Amino acid sequence: MIWTLMSALQWSADFLKTKGSETPRVDAEWLLSSVLGFRRVELYTNFDRPLNDVEREKYRNFIRRRASGEPVAYILGEKGFAGRDFQVSPAVLIPRPETELLVEHVIDAVQIAVNECPTRKIRILDAGTGSGCVAISIAKWWLEKVAPSGTAPSGASLLIDAWDVSEDALAVAETNSMRHGTGDLVRFNKSDMLAPESYSKDYSWDFVVSNPPYIGDEEFSQLSPGVKDFEPRLALWGYPDGLYFYQRLAQFARRSMVEQGKIFLEIGFQQGDSVKRLFESNGWASVRVELDYARHPRNVIAVNPR
Repeated sequence: MIWTLMSALQWSADFLKTKGSETPRVDAEWLLSSVLGFRRVELYTNFDRPLNDVEREKYRNFIRRRASGEPVAYILGEKGFAGRDFQVSPAVLIPRPETELLVEHVIDAVQIAVNECPTRKIRILDAGTGSGCVAISIAKWWLEKVAPSGTAPSGASLLIDAWDVSEDALAVAETNSMRHGTGDLVRFNKSDMLAPESYSKDYSWDFVVSNPPYIGDEEFSQLSPGVKDFEPRLALWGYPDGLYFYQRLAQFARRSMVEQGKIFLEIGFQQGDSVKRLFESNGWASVRVELDYARHPRNVIAVNPR
């Protein structure tokens, strides 16, 4: 049998559907596009092109991996986020579109800070950086919109500390930083904000941003196999109630930020009230819950009154 692009797509989409994929056609298109080095639209402008033996075997291997539940992003080794492609591996959480809102909130705050004080030296902590997509996206915005020559005309500056406890995750993040040219703005460190020694150090961040592990026991058991079996538990599980890391962030960041500094957090869609109360009980001010585009609670933003 000769496989054309269209017959390969049709067969693989039907097969993936039987294996539980929620987006079988799109999965098939992404995987075949990668094999051929095509854009997805080119699959349809070359629909009658036959696959050679090498292409066919590579594609079948991709489809087998996807049928086992492995996420497309891990098969391809990259995922789009905020208009850019980021390398991913099983060491890091796959970037989600909703996390782009977290980046937008931080960018808005940085822009306001620079407008209020054009010579502002801004420091940010990205706690649990994973693939680095949040820190790098903020840094790229700065380079493109504020300081395209590398230095802001006003003298303002930006430095982002990107922490993670996983050396494998940091290796991915550093690769992404080199790929996008943000090495001068983003500083990666294997650091644990929960460790006692972190509490004893004197930091002075203006903003802290984090998408921490927030999946509790009950929700974890209900995750899809593609998430539960392939993505790193370290980046997902927030201990039994899903709130453990928020509690530690509330305590750590209060001691580590400047007066009136802001923290920006991603939360589970059922955690808005719980996280808001938690931060208020730890002395944070102006705590608010922001909705995502589906009108679900998605971010908590709070001010450190010191």
